[in-house]
Amino acid sequence: MRFRRRAVVDDDVSTRNPARYVALAIGVAAIVFGAFALAETGVDPDHLRRPHESFASFHHTPLLALIEIGFGVAMLVAALGSFVGRGLMAALSLGALGLGVATAADVWPSRLHNWLGVHDRNGWLFVAVGAIGLAAAVLLPVTRRRRVVEREAVPVGR
Repeated sequence: MRFRRRAVVDDDVSTRNPARYVALAIGVAAIVFGAFALAETGVDPDHLRRPHESFASFHHTPLLALIEIGFGVAMLVAALGSFVGRGLMAALSLGALGLGVATAADVWPSRLHNWLGVHDRNGWLFVAVGAIGLAAAVLLPVTRRRRVVEREAVPVGR
């Protein structure tokens, strides 16, 4: 009687992406923050630049609150995927970082304040969120694990 060893590769391939948890946290926080700010400012489709209200000591317009909610939803979409999601997360974080730098550096102070109601404090918040998201998207590793199952010797009959 002959014996033959056979290796069977299980189809269970798991991908671990810790950046998706960062994207999930940023997305949920942005949606909650934007929703509370929108409740404070109200929504008038004809006047998205007014009123300028303050929520949690951050100034907002309805337009900024809607942008924050959209940013949060896009971050939640980024949390669903592994490789494409990391690219989306990096792009969104880079946008938040850019808006934060422009706001904190007073690049267009009158326009940004008129449209979004932002001040330096908002800019530093955007810089922090963008930097954390970008660092997570670029630096945290994605690991793949494949399970290999070996079966014992199987007798081969004649």
